[in-house]
Amino acid sequence: MARRKPNCRIRKGTATIELAVCLPLIVTLTLGAIETTSLISLRQKLLTSAYETARTASGPMQTSSAAITAGGNVLTARGVNGGVVTISPDPVTAATPTGTEIAATVTAPVATNLCMRPFVLNGIADLAVTVRMVRQ
Repeated sequence: MARRKPNCRIRKGTATIELAVCLPLIVTLTLGAIETTSLISLRQKLLTSAYETARTASGPMQTSSAAITAGGNVLTARGVNGGVVTISPDPVTAATPTGTEIAATVTAPVATNLCMRPFVLNGIADLAVTVRMVRQ
């Protein structure tokens, strides 16, 4: 009596079905993870630029243009496209004495700074980071 393999014909297409079900999920998770880490990296670049802007603006005898230039240089060095640096209040005016809190805000568009076209985080237009320091 010849022996045959049990359930050989029944399980022939199982791997194909499992791949068809799991592959879209695996690809979506992988691309979503890449996009999320790219967004976190962009936020860190903006945070570094805002910190440098606030540090420069809070120093004694500093101008807002010097602080904005310092923040812009960090954005350029980090490869951020379309970043905007703002300072509030202006550290040059006499109304900002020592001890005043100065806020530096850096904003950049998300779509032009991610490594791929946003598909998971498509609803986020701009990313903004604010750093506050006390004027010395």
